[in-house]
Amino acid sequence: MSRRKFLVRVLLLIFLSGNMVNALNYLASNEDSITRILGYDVYKIEGSGNYTIYYPLPNGSIKVLKRGKAGGIFPVFVKVPREEWVGKLSTSGEALYAPPTPLILYITPDGKLGVKSITASRIRLENEEDLNLKDLNLKGSYQAQSSCPNGWIDFGGRYCLSPNWDFHFESNAKTKTFDEWITITGLKIENNVAEEVYFAWDLSLSSSTYSYWTIGIDVGPFTVLSVSKGHKFEGQALYISYQSKGPLVVDSDTWERYLSIRVEYIIVHSKVPAYDKLAREYVWIEIAQTYPVKIHSTGEYTIRESSTRGIYFTESNGNNPPRITTTPNIWSLPKEAEWKRTWISNTGDWEDAIYIKQSQSYSFSSTSSLSIPIGYAGGRYLSSISPTLGRLASALSLTFGFYKYMNVASYAKYSVDIKPRRDCYAMYSILNVKVGESGPKVEVPLVFGVITDGKTPTPPCNPETNLCITTTNKIKET
Repeated sequence: MSRRKFLVRVLLLIFLSGNMVNALNYLASNEDSITRILGYDVYKIEGSGNYTIYYPLPNGSIKVLKRGKAGGIFPVFVKVPREEWVGKLSTSGEALYAPPTPLILYITPDGKLGVKSITASRIRLENEEDLNLKDLNLKGSYQAQSSCPNGWIDFGGRYCLSPNWDFHFESNAKTKTFDEWITITGLKIENNVAEEVYFAWDLSLSSSTYSYWTIGIDVGPFTVLSVSKGHKFEGQALYISYQSKGPLVVDSDTWERYLSIRVEYIIVHSKVPAYDKLAREYVWIEIAQTYPVKIHSTGEYTIRESSTRGIYFTESNGNNPPRITTTPNIWSLPKEAEWKRTWISNTGDWEDAIYIKQSQSYSFSSTSSLSIPIGYAGGRYLSSISPTLGRLASALSLTFGFYKYMNVASYAKYSVDIKPRRDCYAMYSILNVKVGESGPKVEVPLVFGVITDGKTPTPPCNPETNLCITTTNKIKET
């Protein structure tokens, strides 16, 4: 009799345990948000491969939250110390702030290395259509004849990885926060190609603006560049309207205007050891990520510029008013940027030169996103660590997405009209990034316009670093 009771209890326990696992897996299959139980995030990590979940902290350290192998029966419970960022960022309501999301670095058995932001409980590592970024194929098309060092992971292609890649990543991982004025948009007219110019720039950032992780993976001759959705901004909104009051005379060989706001952002960087079978040498694969966490410029500002009065504020109500300068306050325009151009014939009349409008959508797209270059301090920091991170510094940017959310508005508008003095090009820069839900690459504008005859094609450069990007082999017609 006692044995029968024992068997009944065992069967009941198995039944209840099975139901519990099914219930937890159901909760962890949330694709829209993160399920939390007793203060823990619940993740269901699907696919195959090894992963490391980590989180940047305000003190400059990286906290590894979980290591594991995808595809397990049980969901994963992770404690994310978000309160450290929330406490730091929300001390004053007079700002927009977006706490960083956790990140997952993974390597699949077929040689794909990727990083993505964790914004939902269901995480897939293998199906590229479902990834929030373009991962790096360590296998590639090259089939090496040489072998990997003893014990290293061989994907059958060019690269091998150390079996302890996740521990190397953790020991090298660092994060740093920067608070500086950064140019968000600008215009440069070269070689006196225009007689007059009229422009109107508007920017509205609110709680319908999302902060995105911009991720760069350096593999020598090229950079894999991706974005991954982060957190929406909270706090006080920012609205700026800057435009010329009537036509402005272009009275110099190089005429420039730049609009800057005060932004706080973080840079996370680390590296994993690899062996290059083609070069037959040990290398490091550098990984760097940027994320805007706070916008200190808030409130409403109406700025006008006239030929007689110069630049003046007609309305200035808020904190850290935007700055108008004649030189850009950036590290450099990303080296991965391309330039779209339009030919403008000298008809003797006014011509539409550049018009860009980014507005709210239900997904990340070329018309609902905006990137700005990282600041000088961030670029100098990465460059001081290693030449490889210096190359990544010249590729990274800070990315925002505009989403439909309640009754608030986020958008950016950039309009430039000119009266040409002779035939010229009107150009603006874009950054090609990959997001999973959009399939192919998305062309995210970096709103830096250049009006030029092409004789000296030099888009905005940082006067302190002399870093810039040329349009050689980068120009394509709109």
